[in-house]
Amino acid sequence: MKNITSINCPLMVEGLVPVDAIPPEHDSSALVADIAVSPECNIRLFNAGDTIFTEGSSADRAYIIESGYVEIFVGSGEDSLQLNVLGPGDIFGEMGIIDASPRSASAKAICPCRCIVVSAAQVAERIESSSPMVRLFISMSLHRNRAYNAYLKTLSTPQVSLPSPAVSEKAYAKNQQYQQILDDIKLESDLQNAVRNDELFLVYQPLLDLNNQRIIGFESLLRWQCPQRGLVAPQQFIALAEETSLILPMGDWILEHACADLQRFQAQLDCIGQSNTDFFISINISVKQFQQPNFFDRLMACTQRHQVNAQQIKLEVTERIFLDEIEAIDSISKCRAAGFEVSLDDFGTGYSSLNYLERCEIDCLKIDRSFIQKLCSSDRAKILVGAIIDIARQLGLPTVAEGIETPAQMAALRAMGCDIGQGFLFSQPLPLTEALGLVGQPLAIAPINPA
Repeated sequence: MKNITSINCPLMVEGLVPVDAIPPEHDSSALVADIAVSPECNIRLFNAGDTIFTEGSSADRAYIIESGYVEIFVGSGEDSLQLNVLGPGDIFGEMGIIDASPRSASAKAICPCRCIVVSAAQVAERIESSSPMVRLFISMSLHRNRAYNAYLKTLSTPQVSLPSPAVSEKAYAKNQQYQQILDDIKLESDLQNAVRNDELFLVYQPLLDLNNQRIIGFESLLRWQCPQRGLVAPQQFIALAEETSLILPMGDWILEHACADLQRFQAQLDCIGQSNTDFFISINISVKQFQQPNFFDRLMACTQRHQVNAQQIKLEVTERIFLDEIEAIDSISKCRAAGFEVSLDDFGTGYSSLNYLERCEIDCLKIDRSFIQKLCSSDRAKILVGAIIDIARQLGLPTVAEGIETPAQMAALRAMGCDIGQGFLFSQPLPLTEALGLVGQPLAIAPINPA
């Protein structure tokens, strides 16, 4: 047996316990009471010299050492090479249950050992719930450890040429999932630069009173013009931003620019003699942004800085803010008390919409576009939209239908009593200068046939 301590190894773990450091009379009295441990129990007892698993065998469990010492090695017989000696508190065998690959080394009890068994299922469900980036780093770490174990094994047979551990990584790097995760990491890096380099901009989509087809406000929507990627689709970066802390500086940026643009909308209304204090801008607020302890104070400071009225800003939030229900209700109440309207976006797509309506005062329900798209082709969708509108009406809440694309959809919504409409039928999201040109002007909409 060759000991790895004699090799100049860059991956050596500090604090390696050599075999001769193990007490010759290891106290095994603690194991006596466990002689009758059943196979179904998550405790395993090993005698000195017992093989726990062998290199190349399938892996379905890992072990945590409670007492005793375990040797980890590659190869066999006189040519085996010791990689490590592990003691109480150490974990071994974890590589195989993470990536379901065969064991890359063997494990043997040096003295009587008591180990806790960790099943592959216990680990798999936790890894699957982690982020893709975490899974990537775990996979790459395992891959390199396995490659290095294979590299060390060849040291016992000098006649065999030594492979480079990096060679096998090239095939791994071609994996489609690996490439997707790398793309996401690069996208996040570019998005960080976008916030710093002022690559973001807002576009505005009009909201119409469905009764008189007049514009009563606009929703601000974030866009990203990347120097390298061009115009990046919102669905590519918004979700990523919400998963990271990037949504916080982006949210501040949106608030600042939307409030500044609200001033310009008001100036345009004044210019054409149609001053309107009911005109509003809808701003999407992320869950992380809304949950900041100082969100309300920052919101108030922003409106005061730009001298805009709280009553002209509608905060659009999703049901996810109710993950912390008590805090969400308190924050919504503070915003409403200051004059901000709070709209529940994507209504009908969550699991407890009606429960939230009963517990929390809001100002508007926004019906998700997925229902509107099926409105004229699905009786079920039509019934559900009608029910949402009816519930809102009885609660004294206006409703907004997003994603209106056809005159037939608009006609159906008007017949149901929906108050406000938004969608490509009226206008695509527009740069500020073009949106200003729509203020106070009638929109050209295709004739509507009775539903």
